[in-house]
Amino acid sequence: MLLLGGMLCGGLLSCKKLLDLKPEDSVYEAVFWKTETDATSGLMGAYSLLRKSLTLGGQGMSNFVYGDFTTGVLKEGGDYALNFLVKGDEYYGTGISVDDFRGDYIEDFQNWTPYFKTITQANTVIEKVGKMPDNAFKSLAVKRKIIGEALFIRAYTYFYMVRIWGDVPLVLQYDQDPVSSKNVQRTNEAVVLDSCAADMNRARLLMGWNTGSDHAVRADKGAAFALLAHVNRWKYFVTKESDKTLLTKSIAAIDSITASGMYSLVPAANFDRLFKGRSQEGIFEINTSADQLEYQPNGGFYLYTLGQPYIPEKTKSTVFNSEVVGWFFNDPTDARYDYYFDRTKEEDLILTKYIGKNNQNRFFLDPGNNRGGLVNCNISIFRLAEMKLLRAECNELLGRSSDALTDLNDVKLRSNLTGYSGADLKTEIFEETFRELFCEGHSWYDMVRNKRLVEYLDRFPQSRFDEEGWKWPIARSLFVTNKDLAQNKYWVGRLR
Repeated sequence: MLLLGGMLCGGLLSCKKLLDLKPEDSVYEAVFWKTETDATSGLMGAYSLLRKSLTLGGQGMSNFVYGDFTTGVLKEGGDYALNFLVKGDEYYGTGISVDDFRGDYIEDFQNWTPYFKTITQANTVIEKVGKMPDNAFKSLAVKRKIIGEALFIRAYTYFYMVRIWGDVPLVLQYDQDPVSSKNVQRTNEAVVLDSCAADMNRARLLMGWNTGSDHAVRADKGAAFALLAHVNRWKYFVTKESDKTLLTKSIAAIDSITASGMYSLVPAANFDRLFKGRSQEGIFEINTSADQLEYQPNGGFYLYTLGQPYIPEKTKSTVFNSEVVGWFFNDPTDARYDYYFDRTKEEDLILTKYIGKNNQNRFFLDPGNNRGGLVNCNISIFRLAEMKLLRAECNELLGRSSDALTDLNDVKLRSNLTGYSGADLKTEIFEETFRELFCEGHSWYDMVRNKRLVEYLDRFPQSRFDEEGWKWPIARSLFVTNKDLAQNKYWVGRLR
């Protein structure tokens, strides 16, 4: 563990000015990166940093803050800071409106430094493992897989940042001399997405399909195809829907997933297994273990959205906007409406999606502590139902209604709903995606790429969407160390 800690410190030194990191001594370089164990330790360090980058600020809720808090489904935020984002000026009188993504108390969510730490570690693994002799590994396949996983972590982190900020600095090389590193300007988001696609087209050839204990929690060929599908769909959006071949590439990537036979939809009766993690539906997840205290002790999104009787001494959960929830979950026979929520008090919906309807996924740190504990489940990133709905979305955009209906109805039937036969297939796919992925960190991006913000959010005017006001501002602190940065255009003159 000491060696891994030293490796991580050294691996995070790249792009000093960009990341504002303090250089450290790196004498370990002469003795590290010699064995397969060294390479695996470096890769696990990258996975650990990826998990940390998705659980930042506000009691470790950044993945949900970006993907759900901005969609109008909540009436209260998870803590004092996040109420600025959810309630805005109606609550605080500060002039900060809902979905404005700004304010002194949400600065942490505007800072991309943690993501670049993850990228730097991935770059280090790609460089160092690539130069290790093949005979240092049990087989060449092991070496190739480690490099493929590092490529996935780098590409996923860049894709994640592009959806939040748009243009970001593109750093693809390992930097062994961080002291002399120069400031890096932002790269056009389409170019960054091209880099992500190139990484995944390389990674899918380096990796096989995971089975056993590695299923879903380490990147494999399926994860590479899933990310490739999302990258191409997002690029279609940011390039003004000018190249329909991007949609066909997205569909082809998802076809590779479904044709593999490696995944299947989990029956509604086994939803608890799906959301705990590592189910046959899972393609890639952020692995967390309550036993190892890896995620959100005594707080966080999973626990904040709970109340009595799941946490006996907690008087209420996060207050969901029951009107918004009711708009999407409008069929009482929907198995998700029954499983996702405890509706004992309609005015105080409790999100039971992750804890399990019968409390299956709760793990208390202390049996005598009735106010805290850990929800013992993974963070879902890609799963089969989400892939089917993304393919339906792409097929509908290409005018392939029959193919779109097949995937849409596969997901609906799994939740005990009848197949769709209405006239507005595009809207039904969007709303079904919203229902299926409710509070999984996806909904904001689904609304953005389908250009539904103005329609579904009262306070989001078309003029703001046209100025790309759905992007987050860049943290003010980043401009101190990198004078070459430029703020996102919507936020110029709007930040205090």
